[in-house]
Amino acid sequence: IIGGDGYCGWATALHLSNLGYDVAIVDSLVRRLFDEQLGTQTLTPIASLKNRVKKWKPISGKQLSVYIGDICDFEFLEDAFKSFEPHAVVHYGEQRSAPYSMMDRGRAVFTQHNNVIGTLNVLFAIKEFEPECHLVKLGTMGEYGTPNIDIEEGFITITHNGRTDTLPYPKQASSF
Repeated sequence: IIGGDGYCGWATALHLSNLGYDVAIVDSLVRRLFDEQLGTQTLTPIASLKNRVKKWKPISGKQLSVYIGDICDFEFLEDAFKSFEPHAVVHYGEQRSAPYSMMDRGRAVFTQHNNVIGTLNVLFAIKEFEPECHLVKLGTMGEYGTPNIDIEEGFITITHNGRTDTLPYPKQASSF
């Protein structure tokens, strides 16, 4: 679970672990750093990832593996993939806040780099180290807005400037 320290990632990790899957959490803990930098905090206190993982074992009898590092660092990701050998990856590890990404140039660049390069690294890690691994990805890069058409899942036929083509919509995972 990439982004396993987050609210979606943690719940997914516990759910899959409870179902009997071996689960590894990959997280850079950067969201906690953002909160500190911006002087914000969660509405309810959230224990550290280390403490939550430690508490999970006596509750469930199951162990969660943890890899702390940045998915933009391909060597880190390579080590995690080679060590854990995942059959599936759930990728929540993106900077998710549109307002944060618009605060200034630095945060906009960070968001693009983190979300795009991080995801490319995940795709190439799967390709190079676990080609049978499945990827489930949640993200919003470039997905803002509501088009004035039904949002199809699959293929859509488009006519533009006299030409017609059938395209994957909204996008196709294998197009990288």
